[in-house]
Amino acid sequence: MQFVDIVFVYHLRDERQITWHGRRHSHGPGLYELHYFISGAGSFRNGRHTWTIAPGTLHLTAPLVEHQILALDAKRPITYYAVLFSAAEDAELLELLDRCGHHEAPWLIGTSRRFFFADLLERHFSSRSDLISAGRHSFIAFLYDLAAGAAPHGVVDNAHVEKALAIMQMSIEKDLDLDSLCARLQLSSEHFVRVFSQRMGMPPMKYYSRLKIEAARAMLSSTNLHVREIADKLGFANQFNFTRAFKRFADMSPSEYRARCLQRADFSAG
Repeated sequence: MQFVDIVFVYHLRDERQITWHGRRHSHGPGLYELHYFISGAGSFRNGRHTWTIAPGTLHLTAPLVEHQILALDAKRPITYYAVLFSAAEDAELLELLDRCGHHEAPWLIGTSRRFFFADLLERHFSSRSDLISAGRHSFIAFLYDLAAGAAPHGVVDNAHVEKALAIMQMSIEKDLDLDSLCARLQLSSEHFVRVFSQRMGMPPMKYYSRLKIEAARAMLSSTNLHVREIADKLGFANQFNFTRAFKRFADMSPSEYRARCLQRADFSAG
């Protein structure tokens, strides 16, 4: 199994992006694609079916099957991950994907799996062969979970945590603190932090910070916005605070990350 491409699209609202990502197309023999929708309103055409996009849904597209993302509401832009991978001449993986393919409806796995895909993207573009291999193995394990009918770890079964995740998602381009979040949930901060951490594996404000950095990565790789503009757009007090937060999660500065993305693009173009 080889990854061909992994992309993260944050808030699909630019007309050029909508045209590109919304084109009706298919991939060649041996190429499969997973779309993981995190937020937004629209439809996903996958072969003979058209599905309403719902947060936390996962769609598998087989080779040669035409598919298309339809963005229908500019006020609710679509955010998603897409993983294009090759299974050519891999009999075990092809048998596994055939089992997954019998499940025509999308899987509902919850939006908390977004960081699995974020880590997958970073490992795919890593310069370290061990991280690249780890990404492939974790992805195959994820597919085995799907084929077995097990919800890949990430479906949240707590209403308060689900509501908190929705509030965080809607507040990525704002400033949200723990007290105001707990007030909206009508919970004490101690109880909420304990429940959230148990369900999500990290404290709520760390999760919220990761959401912001995830969005920042998409803006750095797909827009010409200055680092200062991205910091302001994501609700950071200043560029310094943004850079410090970004380095804490990405192990490099925003400028270094953008330069690496440009190198990837140049390499791909060549």
